[in-house]
Amino acid sequence: MQGSVVSDCLKKAVEEVIGMYLMKNPVLKSTEVRKENTQLKDISVVVGLASEKLKGVFIVSYDKRIIFEFMKNMLGEERNEITKEVIDASGEITNQICGVFRREFEKTGITLQASTPSIVTGENHKIEIPSKIPRMAFLYQIDSDKDLLIEFGLVKK
Repeated sequence: MQGSVVSDCLKKAVEEVIGMYLMKNPVLKSTEVRKENTQLKDISVVVGLASEKLKGVFIVSYDKRIIFEFMKNMLGEERNEITKEVIDASGEITNQICGVFRREFEKTGITLQASTPSIVTGENHKIEIPSKIPRMAFLYQIDSDKDLLIEFGLVKK
């Protein structure tokens, strides 16, 4: 699978969802191949992906201030700490980003099913992914001080 196809699908998904809810234009700052499990942001949402012949992972890791801004814009709720509502909101935004990504990715002829998201929070957290699933990491910047990291990987079953 070419990285540019994945990159294009992710770009569309991030721009559509972040643009709609935050009225911001996310900027792709870097892309890299990840083989090791690395430190993530404040809130990470993990979605398992599968097709008939493939399995993989879709991780969105947020600077918590992105979720706080989403909640303020969409729900009129001010937040400054990670609560159950913030965790639920991060899952909802991720479901939407992943949904747009899967819709775009389906144009390659591969339909991916998504699992229910799992959410991890806390400073310096890591998510252990089997090393046999190589991942591409895409770091987006929102405003000048907030980051959104997406990791995506697929392997044959």
